[in-house]
This record gives sequence, C-alpha cells and structure tokens, in this order.
Amino acid sequence: MPSGAELYFCAHHGREHNDALRAVAAAIQDETERLQGSSTADSVG
Repeated sequence: MPSGAELYFCAHHGREHNDALRAVAAAIQDETERLQGSSTADSVG
C-alpha cells in the first residue's frame, strides 16, 4: 500500500478483490503458484 502497510489475502479473496486492490496498491505479490500442488508431506525432508 502507498502508506507502507501490508495486506495479506488468501488466494480466493485476493482474486475476489483483485480489481479494487490493483487500484490502490503500490505493488501486488501473488504467490498462489507456490501453493498449488504442494502439501506438507512434499516439503518434508
């Protein structure tokens, strides 16, 4: 955000509010792809 504040959204709500967020955000970092197809078991060991 221009004020320096950070907002975090789950993928569902990020997509739901995407247009409004893009209108006011200084930057948007979407890391949805990091979650797709992953599980806790995949990241262990």
